[in-house]
Amino acid sequence: MDKSIKSHLFFSPEHIHEYKLTAYSLYAAVSVGLQTHDIVEYLKRLSKTTIPEGIIEFIRLCTLSYGKVKLVLKHNKYFVESPHPEVLQKLLKDPVIQSCRLRRTEEEGGDGFIKQTLEKGKAITAFGQTKLPAGQTMLPTGAATTETDKTAEGLEAVPEEAAVPEDITNFYDKMDNEEEEEEANLNTVSFEVNQEKIEVLQKRCIEIEFPLLAEYDFRNDTINADINIDLKPAAVLRPYQEKSLRKMFGNGRARSGVIVLPCGAGKSLVGVTACCTVRKRALVLCNSGVSVEQWKQQFKMWSTADDSMICRFTSEAKDKPMGCGILVTTYSMITHTQKRSWEAEQTMRWLQDQEWGIMVLDEVHTIPAKMFRRVLTIVQSHCKLGLTATLLREDDKIADLNFLIGPKLYEANWLELQKRGYIARVQCAEVWCPMAPEFYREYLIAKTSKKMLLYVMNPA
Repeated sequence: MDKSIKSHLFFSPEHIHEYKLTAYSLYAAVSVGLQTHDIVEYLKRLSKTTIPEGIIEFIRLCTLSYGKVKLVLKHNKYFVESPHPEVLQKLLKDPVIQSCRLRRTEEEGGDGFIKQTLEKGKAITAFGQTKLPAGQTMLPTGAATTETDKTAEGLEAVPEEAAVPEDITNFYDKMDNEEEEEEANLNTVSFEVNQEKIEVLQKRCIEIEFPLLAEYDFRNDTINADINIDLKPAAVLRPYQEKSLRKMFGNGRARSGVIVLPCGAGKSLVGVTACCTVRKRALVLCNSGVSVEQWKQQFKMWSTADDSMICRFTSEAKDKPMGCGILVTTYSMITHTQKRSWEAEQTMRWLQDQEWGIMVLDEVHTIPAKMFRRVLTIVQSHCKLGLTATLLREDDKIADLNFLIGPKLYEANWLELQKRGYIARVQCAEVWCPMAPEFYREYLIAKTSKKMLLYVMNPA
């Protein structure tokens, strides 16, 4: 079992890794389909000593209410949805959540909820268009793998009747099949919420231990048109990239969350593949205009998207968005509060009117900043994928990503990737340079900001 599913990597020297079990890591475990008894069972199997009863109780308390409530986007409106009416009634007793609710009496029943029956959709797979024979799974590249292939890779094939399969991949497949059966003709209730208060709602739901799951059933979305985009045959995913995407599309739906990959490990290809899998309008947010150009090139390199399908929206490049399927822009362009040009204003209106299938947030650790987090209330998106190499901040706001975007879906071990040759080995060198007397004299009396300029521009 992947330890990062249910615990956060806390300390990782070469031979011993220390993981920390937190409420957020358990939330991430439930978001990928694991149940309380599954987590406890695997811990008992893997632990050398007996699991303390206090830890088991902590797991039960943290996972008891997870997965019962979902945040759904329909027709550019946000709804809190659940098959359990009593759960929604409990949520609405909270004054903060009650203040986030929007009432539309013409749609609501006598109990104040909007009722809906979900019909069972067509059988789908994580990355394939067709249902594969039993024992096979579809890779993002389109190739099928069998149980024999998995065994050759060192994974054990497990009988279907096993209560908890030995291999976690088989376990995911089993859960997906059970979930499809459970969702046939499922009755759900929901209530609409104010889009401007989504962040308040998500934060409060986590505080009262009813986190909102954000999943997008993109294959059965008949409202938003598909875009004509696929991966090129040359786009071959590495094992860890494929694994991260399996966590995102584990049950045939797109889960919102964060994927952490080291620098140079191919985060862009993961983002492009996610967009090609969803095949709905995609919005990519970057830190700078340079990153916007790089993302455009990555889409053209790895996918069938051409210039007519990709639109840039920066201070220097404002392509016409009409008819495009992928819009690449910066956080600052979306959150800009000053007066815009007429052209930029028209693009912003178009952008806000769209119901985006997927939003890819590059360098997602910048999102908790007060200004950048406004993006999530300005734009409506079914699925949010955060990408970063450093899930760290100097302040304590990194935990806010759990309700702003979603749980951490996958984090690659950079030491392992380095050993396998996927990323370059780090080589550190210190070089001492003399400084010109005039520069050094000023350097000794200058402020910190000017010191940096002086040693960078040192002519010696």
